[in-house]
Amino acid sequence: MIRQVVHDGVVHKVRRHLEPHAIWIRASPGADPAQLGGDLDVLADPVGATIDNGLRTWESLDQQLGILTWSALGLIGVAVVIALIGIANTLGLSVLERAREHAMLRALGLTRRQLRRMLATEAVLLSVVATVLGTVIGVGFAWVGYETFVTRALRDATMRVPWLSLGVVVLIAALAGLLAAVLPARRAARVIPAEGLSLD
Repeated sequence: MIRQVVHDGVVHKVRRHLEPHAIWIRASPGADPAQLGGDLDVLADPVGATIDNGLRTWESLDQQLGILTWSALGLIGVAVVIALIGIANTLGLSVLERAREHAMLRALGLTRRQLRRMLATEAVLLSVVATVLGTVIGVGFAWVGYETFVTRALRDATMRVPWLSLGVVVLIAALAGLLAAVLPARRAARVIPAEGLSLD
């Protein structure tokens, strides 16, 4: 049984004096927030209405996210440069410490090209293994943060791992390791076997 709370006569009187207090407008996909906001301002100014433009809010949030994204990419770029320097220094020290070993390999018939290829492979393996380990640890921390904070605030949120982007990162790391191995490998290949065997 439904009980009427307000009399029909009261409802009829109220309806005659009703005025719109809010109008919702749905923008079409791909609408320009600035142009739409300007058009709405032109319509709202004569009647003294205020515009709450959600597209402008989303545009501002998108700009902030873009700034954060580029800042993160900048930090990643700095980290890559530091990693390149670290790999180059590691290989450089390895070349100095294993000069006799390289000279022995050269004396046994290893060509300069093969020696450079060996050091380049070592650098690629070093960078790829470090990148894979860092990626696994990073994804693990991301999952912990997702389960700890995101699921509590947004129950319908889902975590998606960008495997394609991570694969590109691993490929770039391999190329970076190969680039870092150029100078140490060239230095090792220039050593004459007789001189290398005489080193202490």
